Amino acid sequence: MKLTMLIVEDDQGVRSSLERSFERKGYRVMGAATVEAATRLLSMQKVDLLLLDIRLPDGSGLDLLAAARDLDEEILVIMMTAYPEIKTAVDAIKGGAHDFVIKPFELEEIHLTVARAAAAFELRRKVSTLERESEQQREVRELIGESAAIQSVHRQIRKVANADVPVLVMGDTGTGKELVASSIHRLSSRAQAPLVTVNCSTFSEQLLESELFGHEKGAFTDAKQARAGLFEMADGGTLFLDEVSEMRLELQAKLLRVVEGQPFRRIGGQRELRTNVRLVAATNRHMEDLVEEGRFRADLYFRLNVFRIDVPPLRDRGDDIVKLAQFFLGRFSQASGKSQPRLTGPARNLLLAYDWPGNVRELRGVIERAALLCEAGEIGPEDLPAEMHASSFVRRETDSGSSGKVPTLRQIESRYIAHVLQLVDGNLSEAARVLGIARNTLKSKMRGRNDGTNGSE
Repeated sequence: MKLTMLIVEDDQGVRSSLERSFERKGYRVMGAATVEAATRLLSMQKVDLLLLDIRLPDGSGLDLLAAARDLDEEILVIMMTAYPEIKTAVDAIKGGAHDFVIKPFELEEIHLTVARAAAAFELRRKVSTLERESEQQREVRELIGESAAIQSVHRQIRKVANADVPVLVMGDTGTGKELVASSIHRLSSRAQAPLVTVNCSTFSEQLLESELFGHEKGAFTDAKQARAGLFEMADGGTLFLDEVSEMRLELQAKLLRVVEGQPFRRIGGQRELRTNVRLVAATNRHMEDLVEEGRFRADLYFRLNVFRIDVPPLRDRGDDIVKLAQFFLGRFSQASGKSQPRLTGPARNLLLAYDWPGNVRELRGVIERAALLCEAGEIGPEDLPAEMHASSFVRRETDSGSSGKVPTLRQIESRYIAHVLQLVDGNLSEAARVLGIARNTLKSKMRGRNDGTNGSE
């Protein structure tokens, strides 16, 4: 990512030499000869690195240092002076300067000082990104599975990763939309730059605007200091807007302008900012319906929906359910320092029979709970939630159709017992545990059924 540098030096020869030198190094460079000119540039343009002379014709560089830090506390400032006074150096560092160089200096010396500052800037940015990821990205990082449905998603990710166009990811809650976004970023030419994530449903409108575009000090009651927004943090990388459908119409208009390449301003700010960001948006809502209802701007929808990826629900992914369960078991075991438990055949059958309304997120929770409950290193049906047994039975009954007659309570009980026995491969003891009744009670009910069902001991 190119850093923007402002060189404030009243000696035109020195300033021009520095400008040419740092432009050749790949920086975006601006120059100013006075405090007034520099203040005007800082108020209009985001600056990453300020190379600042202490003695200027219309004031002190220390005052400009304070003003620059008030505008943007993340700006890196390197002070220059021909008057190597210790007190001046200390005052500059106390005022927030990153480093200090003494005139006259060699170009190689100041290049090295600026390079160290730029490295610190990038490190700070990466740490900030990692902190956000650790807070917001709790999902497994890989899109695990071999089903036709998930392989189709893999192919689409590979196709669009380097196209550098906006992507809209659609899918139910818990299907792994954020994983799709991180995979697109990881496979793109932006992979070395940040991937920044925000869930649009977790903020009020004002807070979301501040989160996205930043704010200046004093812009609102709690704005104690200036703060860069996520568009600035994601510069050169990818910004993932999760649950974008929850964004209010007024903010959608501002987002549209940025998507179309126009500059933006922080809340309470005058500077026009531009960033180079790839957008990936996601939602679990039907966007076409929201557009028709007037709750989402059609023009923004069309700009975000350049390439669409639909993430399948877990129930449509077949044996991927077991592969994901094994993965979560391995990750949980590694974290807890315990040996990985084995999934029994009946437990696998139950996982495959369940509808998974909460998708991959629900599966992870179920598996972690089962790993805690299981004994003897095995996960059986009794370690899985009771609602899974009932739900899989209802699904089977629904799928099998009906003659139109309403079954009696005895018939429903009989069918449910048969269903559970099938899940546990006919083991009476396991079936009794799943049903929550004594083994003898189960045998009695089976005799009463008189349907010829036999079970193993």
